Amino acid sequence: MALVLNGSTDTITGLQINSANIVDGSITNSDLASGVGGKILQVVPTVANGASSVTISNQYDNNSSYIYYLTSLNTTLTTTATNSKILISANIFGEANQADNVIGFVLSSSINTGTDTPIDALRGQEYGNRSRVSGMMSVGYYGNDQYSTPSVTTFSNFIYEPQQASGTSIVIKIGVVGISSTGTFYLNRTVNHGNINSFEYGVSSLTLQEVAP
Repeated sequence: MALVLNGSTDTITGLQINSANIVDGSITNSDLASGVGGKILQVVPTVANGASSVTISNQYDNNSSYIYYLTSLNTTLTTTATNSKILISANIFGEANQADNVIGFVLSSSINTGTDTPIDALRGQEYGNRSRVSGMMSVGYYGNDQYSTPSVTTFSNFIYEPQQASGTSIVIKIGVVGISSTGTFYLNRTVNHGNINSFEYGVSSLTLQEVAP
């Protein structure tokens, strides 16, 4: 097709551009039509298969000082677009030496190496003395066995909207909390550490996907 320039309508027809000739970064989100958001801009995964533990020294009671972080799952994403969103998914393999139903998890963020702050939109609303969590630990095969029955707790497709400029460093963290007791949570292993095949080792992960606004 011939290239046609129309000065009266300021249009060009018949123009074909090879995508290989477009300079990276020359087309930004602001150049797109309204409503053309949602593209995945980057994926940042963290996979931890080493065994570790965190001591839950104090009962949670919605006190941010009593959130105990699984540091091997800390994941940092540096935004590439202003006001982009972050899609969060995670799998947490482990067991606590307390009943599964008294162990909760809280998603927190740290902006540009600032304070670790629970993400309010991704935990329960404030309501009296109720514990505000992002999720509760999945119950193992035998709920009264805090010894050899690990479980996998999953966070699937939580959307976080930090409302930050491009180039902002955001660390997402998963914290363990004791709802009505203290104790120890063992990541990627059972409470019992004996070298037999019924005490499983597992793997945990945290994946962040930056989504265009």
